[in-house]
Amino acid sequence: MNTQNPIISISVAAKLLKLHPRTLMLYEKTGLLAPYRTQTSRRLYSKDDLAILHFIKFLTQEKRISLQGVLYLLKAIHLAEGRNLELQRLLFPEYKKKTLV
Repeated sequence: MNTQNPIISISVAAKLLKLHPRTLMLYEKTGLLAPYRTQTSRRLYSKDDLAILHFIKFLTQEKRISLQGVLYLLKAIHLAEGRNLELQRLLFPEYKKKTLV
């Protein structure tokens, strides 16, 4: 399965992550993630999206970081990845990636 192929509906993604669908909508509104939209505007998530959402959940629930703080961290991690730095692993060694699908 292509990890970037958006095939998971918001309701399924929410169940897999044990979050409310409105929480995923809030993450989108805040700019944390932009799921694929169908022609009828339905949100679809990929495996990569689920991995990011799982990390966001960890940051907000385990580390108690605000959504604006998470947005800042995600941008910093994205910039570091361009330089082959594993900033996510260095900052949060206790975070365990989980295969949701």
